[in-house]
Amino acid sequence: MWLKPQSVFYILFLKIVVAGEVGDSCSPSDTISKGSCQMVTNCELALREIREYGNHQFTRCGFSGITEIVCCPSAGGRVQTTTSRTRTTTVKTGQKFGGETSRKADKECKKLVEKSIPPLGLHITGGENVERGEFPHMVALGYENGDTYIFQCGGSLISETYVLTAAHCVDTLDQIKPSIVRMGVLDITGDRYSPDTDTRVADIVIHPQYARKTKYHDLALLRLEKGVEFSMDVSPACLYSSDADPAGPLTVTGWGKTSNSRDTKSSLLLKANVTVVSRSVCGESYTNWRKLPVGISNEQICAGDPQGIRDTCQGDSGGPLQGLTGTDGLYRIIGITSFGRGCGSPVPGVYTRVAHYLDWIESQVWPN
Repeated sequence: MWLKPQSVFYILFLKIVVAGEVGDSCSPSDTISKGSCQMVTNCELALREIREYGNHQFTRCGFSGITEIVCCPSAGGRVQTTTSRTRTTTVKTGQKFGGETSRKADKECKKLVEKSIPPLGLHITGGENVERGEFPHMVALGYENGDTYIFQCGGSLISETYVLTAAHCVDTLDQIKPSIVRMGVLDITGDRYSPDTDTRVADIVIHPQYARKTKYHDLALLRLEKGVEFSMDVSPACLYSSDADPAGPLTVTGWGKTSNSRDTKSSLLLKANVTVVSRSVCGESYTNWRKLPVGISNEQICAGDPQGIRDTCQGDSGGPLQGLTGTDGLYRIIGITSFGRGCGSPVPGVYTRVAHYLDWIESQVWPN
């Protein structure tokens, strides 16, 4: 991943804040009079609302480190029922969790949401270092090289047994296919198989419309030899199911090149923020490409940094273009890193649009 140093800044999602420490008396809301300041992880009412709505209605006492201290209702307080609350979201009505939807990917995502506690209050954006557990779906693809492995592409864990990646990562010129995936680590140093971090690939399924002579339909699925045991460091991502381009900053992650002038890759997972670029603007940078006979298609999405600072690069292929597009705190995979023109330039990168291929992905990953 091509990155220049940039400052790290913090974005706080503010609620009404009541100065207080754990144990202090407080008023949780206009309709709840009695409460006490508690760590949010110890307030069952707040956690219940976070799981259901993506946030909670109670006032905030402050923070302990990055963990929110919430004004938790006391047993004698008058609690407003959660059935009267409405969810604030930008996704379509049919895609709201709790509503009726036949989309398998959305139902699987709902299961993930119910089993997880999303990040609370504080998000770090604009930095290049990745924190442990920040992208637990991120994996590296390992290719056999004698008795060792070379990691040359990325991918996203989307279920217990499937990884989503780019077709060109598995349909290579030398026909050497990835045989392991490494997950749950930020540092991929080490070229030997490790049962603690590595899982063998049992099968590779390339999208039937993919052809090496063009840049279209660039996606594939890896079926793992055994199901993954989920933890804070390893868990699947949701899939973005809307046809609309997401608004706001998105994030790319990878272990790719960190320099445009030297063939040096990062052993540490890096991240960078990018934004969606329209097809018309993106297409101007890719005119007369032999491998794009009809230009940038509806099945692709472009994203980049107008300043040419943040970008994906060689070695990031197959990794995710992702965003916090819902209110539940989980990343959704919007695109799969496919190709670009150089690294660290104002020309946007091109990604396979995941939403267009959900029917195919669901038929392979969740057939029943």
